[in-house]
Amino acid sequence: MAFVLGAGLSHAISPRLPLTDELGNLVRARVPEAAARSARGFRGGYFEAWLSRLAEPQPDLLDHDNASNYGLFLRVLVEIHRIVQERQLEALTGEPPWWLHRLLGLMHTSSADVITFNYDTLIEHTLEVSRHGEWPTGERSRASRLTRDVPPVYRPPATYFETTGETFRLMKLHGSLDTFWAAGDRTGATIQRWESAGGWGDPRTGDEARRRQALPGRGPFIVPPAAAKSSFYSNPVTRELWRSAAEALRAAEQVALIGYSMPPTDLVTSGMLIDALGGREVLVDVVNPDPDSLVSRLVAFGVAADDITTVPTVENYVNELEGRTARRIADQLATADPTRSLLVATSSHAAARVTAVHRTGDTVRLDIETVTDLHTTTRKLHNHDQLVVGTATLLEELKPGERIVVGYPDGDEAAIVSTGQWDTPIGLGDGRWTVLVPSAIAGPAQ
Repeated sequence: MAFVLGAGLSHAISPRLPLTDELGNLVRARVPEAAARSARGFRGGYFEAWLSRLAEPQPDLLDHDNASNYGLFLRVLVEIHRIVQERQLEALTGEPPWWLHRLLGLMHTSSADVITFNYDTLIEHTLEVSRHGEWPTGERSRASRLTRDVPPVYRPPATYFETTGETFRLMKLHGSLDTFWAAGDRTGATIQRWESAGGWGDPRTGDEARRRQALPGRGPFIVPPAAAKSSFYSNPVTRELWRSAAEALRAAEQVALIGYSMPPTDLVTSGMLIDALGGREVLVDVVNPDPDSLVSRLVAFGVAADDITTVPTVENYVNELEGRTARRIADQLATADPTRSLLVATSSHAAARVTAVHRTGDTVRLDIETVTDLHTTTRKLHNHDQLVVGTATLLEELKPGERIVVGYPDGDEAAIVSTGQWDTPIGLGDGRWTVLVPSAIAGPAQ
């Protein structure tokens, strides 16, 4: 499955992150010349069209006018970076919504291809606290693995970098707050990522003096929301990202467009989506409070109307996608070994034994011990009663097509979206466990 993420997703994570025209109006408030050149402000997607005219030479203008436009364009670009960075710091003062943890869990367990046009690093910061990893005993998945080192992260000589488990791939087609370059570099050699500082509950920027010393003469690499962005695509790093995104879209049997409106001015992205989705069988989920214009464009591209599903909010979509995935688990468990013990885990770093199985309507619910790590929760403690529930107990309650849900002490819930096994020669019972993997896990920080 492939996901395409737009500004609407970041805005759903935190209203502090602006939508496109809102971003343009924030720029107007800071750049007097931009305000003078857009007297009525931006609405209806006009900010992208306005930027397009500034970004590229126009045939109706003299050379000095085009040069003046480009100078304003670069000034606006710097302000865009500042505004998004400021708004992200405001967002990070809080905590990520629970549905975002679950969405990333669904991406992780399906090894999804995730394409984003957002500059912020909220997805990266959320993965850092979500405690997913390679099962059963592999490394915890870290944000540094998301981009597959395209663009490469700056690595000082003789510096230790924490190892990371596999996870979904994140392709940032419009650059990122953590990426820098020497403007106009057609070789791509200067495009590098700088390790992000802070995170949720710890909003802060990195050491700018140190960054400038390590990456001298480089500014933010963010591709502006404009239709004619060819000057930003002439380097091999950007071309590789877009090529990988196109391949992922062409290979996907299901594509989710989350918070992305596909504005008519964005000819580059529209062209890629036409080539990847048009005229073939592909299921498309449109997550947008006002989906009609986007659906009409998709149908015009050649996507069958019956293959398009619309959902108004991101949280509703996460519930729906989680439900679709969870209902397939009952069929997978039908052949499970009933003599194995039950365990809930997202990685070896976050696990808990199942202590009870009960039914609420058409949902099977699990009670669990406090979330710790895999070895602690399966360790045999002498002179202690340790409750272990067998897979047979779950199979007795579970019917085809039903969901299994795990509840946490804070009231949050997550559906089981994957299964596995773990065998160990030591610990409780005979050391044979059926592993139930939820979309997200809650518990004490690790």
